[in-house]
Order: sequence, then structure tokens, then C-alpha cells
Amino acid sequence: MIGQRIKEIRNNNNLTQEELADGIISRTYLSLIEKGSVHPSTNVLIKLSERLNCSVNDFMQEVSHFRYNDVEILREIAYYEQKMEQGDYSSLHYFIEKEYEEVEQIPAPDSGRVHLLYAKYFKHTGDRRKLRVHIDRALELLSTVSINQAYIDAVILKVELLVEEDSYEASLDLLEDTLYTILRFSDFDLVVIRILFEVAQCYHKAGEYFTSSRFVARIKKHSRMLNIDYRKDELSLLEGKNLAMLGKTEALEAMVSESGLPVMQLLDSYAKYRNGNIREAEKRFKGLGTDVEMIRQDEVLSNIHEELEKRLGSI
Repeated sequence: MIGQRIKEIRNNNNLTQEELADGIISRTYLSLIEKGSVHPSTNVLIKLSERLNCSVNDFMQEVSHFRYNDVEILREIAYYEQKMEQGDYSSLHYFIEKEYEEVEQIPAPDSGRVHLLYAKYFKHTGDRRKLRVHIDRALELLSTVSINQAYIDAVILKVELLVEEDSYEASLDLLEDTLYTILRFSDFDLVVIRILFEVAQCYHKAGEYFTSSRFVARIKKHSRMLNIDYRKDELSLLEGKNLAMLGKTEALEAMVSESGLPVMQLLDSYAKYRNGNIREAEKRFKGLGTDVEMIRQDEVLSNIHEELEKRLGSI
């Protein structure tokens, strides 16, 4: 009870654990106190109370039923979501320290947003174990209401994790379930296109190029209906790679001629080579200005580059 009360007063004073513990005890020891794992000495309690501008007796009172201000929590969630959107992860540890995920009064959807913030943070830091824990919890909580932007973000983050683990079937199950739910409410929404794009990419990485190409066609159709160009360059590259792997080199050559993407020069060279225009294929390949290291990070592009290097490099 003392630990919970110290934590409550600390949060009410907008202090981090580091700020409260500084010069008194270690942050780790304060964390143990707040969790009730250890009981602090009277001397420590006096010093903590002085910093918190309260009396030791205040630590003995019952923890308030509403330990946090709901409005403040929502304001903080929105603030750190914006920080994350801007690519600013440096201050997220202050938010994580407050352990809002343990506050029972937060409604499930808002708690889900908290876990999603944690998941994005731990993805950034490379802690896959914590990423997995928090993204699963975020999906569980966010699924209690109608699909919203936070849920879509959680789905895509979960899919990225599954794809990295080569769990393509689980990825597609999640994406297709989400897509089915969305389509019950709207056929021509940007969220639909986002999910379709992830499905197309997932099928491509799984080697299902024909299915991926069908989803690319659906994305282009939906984009025309909404009069938008959703991730135009990435979609063009995905379409080009699918055509290459399906052996549709005439369609590929026609498509890449309309693209200004530097990497498309590689696909153009491949299409010309496969279509028998060896001289032009060699010219395009030798003039390739795209970063080869970037190409080698993509399995399909890397294989195409290797084949052309063997076939055209000796000419």
C-alpha cells in the first residue's frame, strides 16, 4: 500500500522515478518500493516525503480509487502518439515509466493505445520479446470496439513481426480477417487500401506472385476510385517484381518505361534481356545507378541482379 501511495503522489507531482529517487535511492530500488516488493526504511520515507512536499503520514493513507486523471491520461496518450508519428522516441521512456497499463480505470480501447505505444517503442529499441507481448495485448484490447486507426496500426505492426519470422500464413490470416471486417462497412476507404497493400506484400514475400499481383490490381482500382496515389513508387516496384517473377516481361517492359524510379532500370534491363534485346539490356544494366547494397536487401531484386551480372557482365 505504501508503494502504491508513493507512486500515486509521484505521478500527481509529474515526477519520473529518476527525479524522485535522485540522491536518495536508486531508481531500481524505488521501482521495487512502488511495486511493494520491498519496504523502505523510515529515513528513506522521510526523504521521499520531503521531495514530494508531503508528510510520511500521507504515504499511509488509502490509495485513491481514481488514482489518475482520465483526461490527463488521454492527453498524454495523444501527445506521445504524435511524438511517435514524428519519429521522436527519446522521451517515450517517461511515458512507459508511469505504467498506465496497470491502471484498471482506463477503458480497454485507450489501454490498447497505451500498449500500442509500448510496442512501437520496443520495436524501435529492438526488444522483440516486449514488442510481441505489447502488440498482442494491444490487438486484444483494441478489438473490443469497432475498427479504428489504432487497431489498423496494431495489425500492420503485428504483421511486420510475423513476416520477419516467416509466419506468412498467420500474417495473411490476420490481414484477411481485418480486411473482411472493414469491407462490411466500406468498399472504398483508404484503410482498405492500406490492408490490401500489406496483403499484396505478404503474398509476394511468400512467393505467391500471382496472388500478390491480383491484390496490386485491386489496390490500383481502389486508388482510382478514391482519386489517390497510395504509396505509388512502392506499389510500382511491387507490381514490377511480380511481373518479373511471373515471366510477363513484355508487360514489365511497358510498365517500367513509364516509371521514374531508379531501381526500375534494373527491371527494365531484365525485361529487355528476356525479350531478346540484349544490346539495350546491357546498356541499361551497365548504366545502373541504384545502390547495389539496397538491391541485395531484396531477394527478388538480388536474384535478378545476379542473373544479369552473369549473363551481361561477360558480354
